[in-house]
Amino acid sequence: MRQSSFITILLFSSILLPANNRENSPAETIVQDGINSMYNYEFENAITILDSAWEIDSTHPVPPFVLIAVKWLHTQTQEGYDASYKKINNEVDATAPIYKSLISQYPDNAEYYLYLGSTYGIRARTALAGKAWLDVLYFGYQGLKYIRNARDMDSKLKDVYMPLGLMEYFACLSATPVQWGAKLVGLSTDCEVGLNHLEIAATESRYSWIEASNVLTYAYLHIARDYTKAERINNSLVEQFPGHPYFAFLKGEVLAKTQQWQKLNELMPTLTEFASKGLFLQQNECQLKLAYIEGLKSFYMQDYLTTISKCNWILSNYHMEFDWLKGFTHFLRGQCHEENGDFGLANVDYKEVLKMDSYYPEVNEAQKKLFRLKKKNIE
Repeated sequence: MRQSSFITILLFSSILLPANNRENSPAETIVQDGINSMYNYEFENAITILDSAWEIDSTHPVPPFVLIAVKWLHTQTQEGYDASYKKINNEVDATAPIYKSLISQYPDNAEYYLYLGSTYGIRARTALAGKAWLDVLYFGYQGLKYIRNARDMDSKLKDVYMPLGLMEYFACLSATPVQWGAKLVGLSTDCEVGLNHLEIAATESRYSWIEASNVLTYAYLHIARDYTKAERINNSLVEQFPGHPYFAFLKGEVLAKTQQWQKLNELMPTLTEFASKGLFLQQNECQLKLAYIEGLKSFYMQDYLTTISKCNWILSNYHMEFDWLKGFTHFLRGQCHEENGDFGLANVDYKEVLKMDSYYPEVNEAQKKLFRLKKKNIE
């Protein structure tokens, strides 16, 4: 590794720094390198770099938490989703005691509380994927408790607004019982509050701006349909992390939905390359998203048969972790069938869209389309 000589010098020359002096840590530059490697999908390199950073400065607040994320993504690409959930759970069990020990040694350091809370938060993600709602509530609440402690201790710690904003936005989009639970623990269920906090993290935080920007891109693109904001935020991600496939595909989707065909044509070689490499799950997700973008372009060009063909391929080869793209694909194919006068087939697709989470605009639009089709006696 290119930093090996530098790391060796630091290992023998550095002293234990005060825990709240993170910006002066000899490991700070290496931590940033590790984060950059992770977001460029260089997972093995990221793990090596972050392990080295932790050896150099075992009081730095960031490496233990980021290592959970890197090892999760690495396991996901290598072994699949179920194995990645087990990896998260095991890593959380090993990492939480590290932060608790650091808190006991340095009780005035807000970042240790933040990353302990974030560690519980990432554990809530696996519970969410498995629909283990009690675990979601438990780990979500544990995370919120420590993150609030961090915010109260240090008003300048802007990284705190990423997990806060994410939890607030999730609560806003959730069903009424979840919103009741959020209000009981004093968590806002106002979407604008959540988005505003994510914007603060995206523009002012030291580390969490990347993930906050990613969440905001999805929110503006898929839920709020504010394509101008989605494109603005996504551009910085694509420019800084050219090796991250999904940032590029978000850009492609924005360009397709805003019919910026010249820019999309310029991006297509990059998207095609991403879709041709990587292990199965990563490659499959890229191929699905590429087919969806191509389907959108054909739809706007009124080439409905090509769009239907792209949609058929997506639905026959779908292995993504979550089903949102499947719902979008049914909606797109339903629109094509409706344009072709195949109202019975459109009806079938629109009913599939209703299986999506209700906060997606496509659900409400599909309901309206089904109502109109029903009036035409199409069942």
